[in-house]
Amino acid sequence: MSFEGVLGQPHAVHFLKHAVEADRVAHAYAFVGPSGVGRRLTALAFAQRLLCPAGRGCGSCPSCRRVSALTHPDLHLIQPTPPPDNPKGGVAIRIAEARALVHGAGLYPLEGAWKVFILDDAERMTLETVNALLKTLEEPPPRTILVLILGHVRLLPATVLSRCQVVRFRPLADELVIELLTGRANLAEETARVLARVAQGRIGLALTAATDGWLEDRDRLITQLLEGRVDEIFALAEEVGRDRARVERLVELCWFWFRDLLILKGGGGPGLLMNGDRADALSAQARLHSLEAIASCLDQVKAVWAGLQGNVSPRLSLEVALTHLAMSEAA
Repeated sequence: MSFEGVLGQPHAVHFLKHAVEADRVAHAYAFVGPSGVGRRLTALAFAQRLLCPAGRGCGSCPSCRRVSALTHPDLHLIQPTPPPDNPKGGVAIRIAEARALVHGAGLYPLEGAWKVFILDDAERMTLETVNALLKTLEEPPPRTILVLILGHVRLLPATVLSRCQVVRFRPLADELVIELLTGRANLAEETARVLARVAQGRIGLALTAATDGWLEDRDRLITQLLEGRVDEIFALAEEVGRDRARVERLVELCWFWFRDLLILKGGGGPGLLMNGDRADALSAQARLHSLEAIASCLDQVKAVWAGLQGNVSPRLSLEVALTHLAMSEAA
């Protein structure tokens, strides 16, 4: 949880360390960058440094241990949640959370020198939530720090961002992601390279993909596409059912496959491939199909993705897309 555990973000870590050491901590920060690169980890390390009695985020004192466990009374992590009356509804940070934050910000710290409020996925704040927080951002109570975590500065109104110090987070280098995947997750280097390429510097996404069946889905899908196994495609669609997130993943995997085909057909090198461990199969398929046919498959995948963002049945979308793509590959 300490700053030493934050990898690949030296500029952000140096900036925050210097702010604490120079006693020039701002009342609000916006941690901006893609998910899975250490934004939340850095926010918690920052909170640990601020709340540690020794002032260095030692990691071993009771205060630091409670920050790590998210049980410190002066640390408040606010995350998007579904509506109270609809657990399957869209997640957001709602007005109730904002009112609780404003009330808590007006109180003295219970144990530490500061009160730290971390708003994860802050772009999911409703307009009411944003308006409720504006006065706290304009006239911050003493010893209160807000950390807003978001993907891009344009995802929040300028009235909010102008009152925050922006701290940028960048994707990690592929080699660092590979090192972490092979060293900490014990993955084979070839597998780690594939996940690093797909994650595009987001180590959190790569670690999730390594453990949630991403590789199994990819290998199963590639086999079905290459061999035109329509019966197995319908079995997969039935298995997935209404799991929209998994359908989206399978559609994205299709996009990666045909993207790679297009790269090879256009003369690109293997270093550009998402599925670098399947370069031989991709090269064989690229020789069999025209640019127009590959582009048509990509158009089909794009259309299915657009439908999924609406109200189209995930199972039906997957059946139609995979049947069309498998027949195109087998042709």
